[in-house]
Amino acid sequence: MSNSNSRRGGVLAGLLVVAVGMVCLAIVVGIAIARNVRVETNSTQNGDHVSIETPAGKFSIHAHDESGRALVDVPVYPGATRTRHSGGAAVFEWTSHDGRDDKNLTVAGDEMITSDPVDRVVEYYQSKLPSWVIANDHDGKFRMELADGGYKRIIVIDGKHDGTHIGVATIGAPAAN
Repeated sequence: MSNSNSRRGGVLAGLLVVAVGMVCLAIVVGIAIARNVRVETNSTQNGDHVSIETPAGKFSIHAHDESGRALVDVPVYPGATRTRHSGGAAVFEWTSHDGRDDKNLTVAGDEMITSDPVDRVVEYYQSKLPSWVIANDHDGKFRMELADGGYKRIIVIDGKHDGTHIGVATIGAPAAN
């Protein structure tokens, strides 16, 4: 019986040593990351900027209040008004240290509202944008999409208690937006 207890104690001691070793390794890795990752933020009249520098490269986000940027090539629904705090754009950039894996993406969005019913808004956009693909989403939302030239445009039409909301988004390369 004492042989069984000593084996059990040896296994528990081994597990404890492994757990302590993993905690120490996690602390060392955390310290290394904290010393090698730098985060900078600043706000200007043109928007907010966040830059994260890592050993592998730099990730930057530039947020802009560019109202209407997502509406390029998308007609504004007649009589619709832009919602409060609608519109904006952000540019996401990844720059690797060797320059081989650089990536850029721009996202822009805007929202409008109208008192017209959803079906009338859908009909309007179908007539104005016949080449766009339309799908009936869940919960009565309609989604229209067009992918062209390295970017994607999306319109979501959603009936809510205060009217029909029209959301427009553009996603793609910065030059395309």
